[in-house]
Amino acid sequence: MSKIIGVTQARSKLGEIVSDVAKKKEPYILTKGSKPEAVIISYEEYLAIKEQEKKLWNERFELALEKSRALFKEWLQRKGYDLDKLTEEELERIIQSA
Repeated sequence: MSKIIGVTQARSKLGEIVSDVAKKKEPYILTKGSKPEAVIISYEEYLAIKEQEKKLWNERFELALEKSRALFKEWLQRKGYDLDKLTEEELERIIQSA
């Protein structure tokens, strides 16, 4: 469970907070004027979050790429091209002229 602490109080206890976060893996929510403003988390948790973000970005990119390929193939078919018979050079020329 997260611990909530005011910024002013956290200043005087920063070393203790960092040790607590690192050892117990419990985040601290920092408040300013009773309003949540920031969170202190362990470095391991930060890395896990960044890795998850990267994974989600890659998944979204792959989906977009698949959709783009399908749309491009449909476009080529509408223009009368057979994708299976086109060389890379011909594809490049078609793309550049579009």
